[in-house]
Amino acid sequence: MTQQTPAGWYPDPYGSPQLRWWDGNQWTDATHPLEQGSQQQPASGPQQPQSRPGWSSAPANPTLAYGQQPQFSQGQPQAQPQSQPQSQPAQQQTPGQWGGTPLPGPGYGPPPKQGNPLPWVFGGLAALVVIALIAVAGIYLANSSSPVAAPTDTPSQTLPETEEPLPSDPPTGPPSDPPTDQPTAPAELPQPQDGTVTDTTAGVSYKVPEGWTVPKSSSINGSNPAEQRWTSAVHKISHEKFDGQGDWVGNVNTGVLHQRYPYAGVAGLGATAKLFLADLGRFYDLPHESKIVADKAMKIGDHDAWLLQFDLDFTKVSEEKGYKWKKESGAVVLMDRGADERPALIHISVPDNLGTDVLSDVLSSIKPA
Repeated sequence: MTQQTPAGWYPDPYGSPQLRWWDGNQWTDATHPLEQGSQQQPASGPQQPQSRPGWSSAPANPTLAYGQQPQFSQGQPQAQPQSQPQSQPAQQQTPGQWGGTPLPGPGYGPPPKQGNPLPWVFGGLAALVVIALIAVAGIYLANSSSPVAAPTDTPSQTLPETEEPLPSDPPTGPPSDPPTDQPTAPAELPQPQDGTVTDTTAGVSYKVPEGWTVPKSSSINGSNPAEQRWTSAVHKISHEKFDGQGDWVGNVNTGVLHQRYPYAGVAGLGATAKLFLADLGRFYDLPHESKIVADKAMKIGDHDAWLLQFDLDFTKVSEEKGYKWKKESGAVVLMDRGADERPALIHISVPDNLGTDVLSDVLSSIKPA
């Protein structure tokens, strides 16, 4: 039966010229400088070799049974005759079971208890996991190939005022190969019935503002399959040939959200609405100031939806050029249509010379079809 070596200060088994605390079961990280008197021998009797750096009289693990190998190797003892006898005999120490010499005395009390390192280890691992998740999410968003997390519900948010237009490039470029399941533009857009247009493809209906008419499908749906497809629309001209060539118009367009815009379900409604609004910036090349006035979740019937409402101010350029409108109100609405379905998209844009109540009237009239 092996006897346990008591806790105490022993010469460092790792070979450094210091003392290390043995807690009765294992070596600890607590060390103490090796004072000169700790290695002295009695003046009488044969002289013994002294310990030197690299060698310890205590094994690496004092609880090892005879014949077992310690966990780390010991250096070779180097004997050196003691040149002069000591004037005072050193305090007699009781040898430990394996030849180690505990060194009690002033300044050699037990070291303070060491804290448990496991919480720090687990905390470090948790931090690494969080950093990895953030990196994955950043790559996912940058490549536009993964779901986008929804932002916090912010009923009113103001963007910094600027004369620069909204971003001219979409946040995600069109795919090299157009998706095969993207709805095609209809040859004819649905006509109003009792003052209401019903888009059966997108699954929504809305009230037609007075004096607004259904445009030709070819006038709002180009030949590029990577662009958003509209399956219903009503328009009204705000300023005909405002720049000598094109017309500035108000519009209400609906359709199924294009595959180029990532969608993560109800949780991603707000983020995807912002991506689409950023993409719209390329159509507003006139200098203007922009402001978000509503950014919130809403309901369309029993469907979850998101409203992103904005104001555009063209006053400066309109006064310089003599345009008929000065401001424009608009909204992007996304309505979830259930699992495995792309959401319905409603885009509304109304110049102020077409009526200041048009936007609110259309928004309040949207229903599931």
